[in-house]
Amino acid sequence: MLSDEEIERLLAQRSISNTFPWADESPSVVESFYKGVCSGADRKLGTKSRVEWNHYGSGYASFVDAWFYKSTDGFFFEYPGKFGEAYHGLAVLLCRLAPYFVLLQGEKTWAERGGSSYMPTFECIDEFKTPAVSSLAIEMQDVLEGYGLVRLKKEDLAKRIDPKFQVFTNLSDRPYTEFDALFYWED
Repeated sequence: MLSDEEIERLLAQRSISNTFPWADESPSVVESFYKGVCSGADRKLGTKSRVEWNHYGSGYASFVDAWFYKSTDGFFFEYPGKFGEAYHGLAVLLCRLAPYFVLLQGEKTWAERGGSSYMPTFECIDEFKTPAVSSLAIEMQDVLEGYGLVRLKKEDLAKRIDPKFQVFTNLSDRPYTEFDALFYWED
């Protein structure tokens, strides 16, 4: 799927798309576009979202980690021994450098004094353990494609990239795949 030139551009935090907003190579323009996408998805699907815009607080993330859930029984789960909120949700990784996204299930908990969250990895792509999240994934794909985004599935991203490429990421180790070239977090 990706050429060596595209992988080089991605790893240099440069766009591989000639379409708006990625062609501008302006992080703020891409972020503004994705803010509209996420708020539009919440309105259309009746979801709530928690979105990581700030690269997990440090370094650089080549994606926006948007997590969607509903305050219904299909999403809520009991979190033993803790007070607060605990939900299954749909994680959408929105590539900052191209019009691509992947879907996976992730759990989040939060309370006054902290919380916990999933870590997005290649192994989790397209894995939906609860019917509510699986249904939301189908609806979400339709909404995101309506914005011109393209869903990539696990098999699309499994190809190993040339070992000459060093991917600075906290999400995986060698051998790197095309997933690592598109969706990496450098802390």
